[in-house]
Amino acid sequence: MIYELRTYQLKVGGVPEYLEMAKTKLLPILAEYGLRPIGFWYTEIGTLNEVVHLWPYTDLNDRQQKWAKWVKDPRRAEIMGKLSQLILSQSNKILTPTEFSELT
Repeated sequence: MIYELRTYQLKVGGVPEYLEMAKTKLLPILAEYGLRPIGFWYTEIGTLNEVVHLWPYTDLNDRQQKWAKWVKDPRRAEIMGKLSQLILSQSNKILTPTEFSELT
């Protein structure tokens, strides 16, 4: 199991519009391809106007296959066109759990 941490820096005031688009348009379509985040947050303290998602995958091949299907979706252009007007930068990190990841 691996995880992808996606961090988006948005324009000032862009968080509400981004979250609404994600909730109503983006996430339902991504779910059709087996892409479901296990966490979806925005910041209130620290770096503001930031949204963070955490996505689980079996491995890097699983990640590649799912996102490749999304890239071919005809609805992608419209959704990403609108979201790209809000996004200033994006950072993706692949995280691999350690043996003590499940400490409670």
